[in-house]
Amino acid sequence: MSCRIRHGLLSLVVLSAASVAIAAEPAAAAKKNGEAAKAAPATQTVKKSPLKITVELDSVLEGAATYPIAIRTKEWTALSVLSAAEHGATVKKGEVILKLDTEKIDRTIADMQADLKIADLGLKQLNSQLVAVEKTLPMDIEASKRMARIAEEDKTYFFDVERPFLVKANDFGLKMAEEMLEYQQEELRQLEKMYKADDITEETEAIVLKRGRDQVEKAKFLVEMSKLNHAHEVKFDLPRRDEQIKEATERRKIDAERNKIVAPLALQKLRLEVEKQKTQRALADEKLQRLVADRKLMVVEAPADGVVYYGKLTRGRLGDSNALTEIVANQSAVPANQVIMTIIQTRPMYLRATVSESQLRDLRTGLKGTATPTSSPDAKLPVSLESLGNVPISAGSFDARFSVVLDGADALLMPGMTCKIKLVPYLNQNAVTVPPKAILSDDLDESKQSVQVLDKDGKTSERSVIVGRKTDKQVEILKGLSEGEQVVLEPKKD
Repeated sequence: MSCRIRHGLLSLVVLSAASVAIAAEPAAAAKKNGEAAKAAPATQTVKKSPLKITVELDSVLEGAATYPIAIRTKEWTALSVLSAAEHGATVKKGEVILKLDTEKIDRTIADMQADLKIADLGLKQLNSQLVAVEKTLPMDIEASKRMARIAEEDKTYFFDVERPFLVKANDFGLKMAEEMLEYQQEELRQLEKMYKADDITEETEAIVLKRGRDQVEKAKFLVEMSKLNHAHEVKFDLPRRDEQIKEATERRKIDAERNKIVAPLALQKLRLEVEKQKTQRALADEKLQRLVADRKLMVVEAPADGVVYYGKLTRGRLGDSNALTEIVANQSAVPANQVIMTIIQTRPMYLRATVSESQLRDLRTGLKGTATPTSSPDAKLPVSLESLGNVPISAGSFDARFSVVLDGADALLMPGMTCKIKLVPYLNQNAVTVPPKAILSDDLDESKQSVQVLDKDGKTSERSVIVGRKTDKQVEILKGLSEGEQVVLEPKKD
């Protein structure tokens, strides 16, 4: 190869190496700058801007004066509709808005009135019986004592006097019968001896002797009968009489003792029966009076001017009115002691809303806002929070009542219609704010919060801040930052 060619190739290699070196310098610089750019954190300049806390609530229009209508009977429960004012009807005070069937209750009242008259007669009769028993009770007790005493006296007389005489008389009767037999037998013997000694005609003799013999036979029979009677008296009649008298005397004593105890108890029982009848009569009369009072409730008049709403309003919201509509249409039974319709005065009205527990801190009485009716999305009605419950109406929910200005509002707005309430409980036109992701919380104490600030040299430092109100996009910094400073948007803990 010639020297010129070698020199040319060498020059080309040198030039190429220089070009590569020159090209490598910008690439290295670019790589260094890229690494520096990658290491710099994303920041945001602190500025003052408006911070607004907004609360939105669902609400319902409610009449300031409502009059629930319920048939609050105390006794009668069979309530059937005859007629009723229509749902949505405008009524005047005193106008009949509901009539119930009264046929059955009228019949029941009539029956109870008749039963009370019968009860009065029974009570009068029982009182008369009580008066008589109170008067005769001492006499009855004394009479039983007297009968016991007489029985004891009769017993003593029987065993001391009558019974010994009966024994004696029984013995004497048998003795007389036996002696009579002896007399008749002796007389017959004498007749027989006499007729043998004289000459009396046989006809007369036969007659006399026959009579004598008959008398002897009769006497024998009487003796036999007397023996039987005597034996029966000794063996049966007297012992039985002894037992009967003893038992009768004992019974009289027992009766006297029993009457002494039982008669006052019977009187007490009768008095209690009278009191029971009086109590039952009084209870029946009370029931009748309740029925009469219930009967007066069967015709219901409007308590005030207003509009008829079927059903019960609960915090301004109307329940299902279709069920009552069906009852009225079919003249069916209505439940007792439950609100079946409500008379509502449509003006003035206020708004009723439910506030969640998390919204309580943002609300206070007097707070003003606007309400947008669902039926009129373009309308803005001024509202003011009148009252806020401090006791939950359900878990995590509290009652709120708002006054609302309806002047010039849609005349078709009625109780039960819904509105959306919008309130601004907090507004700071010049708030120092940062995004929520710029805030760091202390792991050991969440109440301690901080941000990372980027200085002019590109270095970051952590700074404690005092946080105010928050939204989803803004956090108010009350102390610790100034307008114009740079804060790291996604700070990392060391």
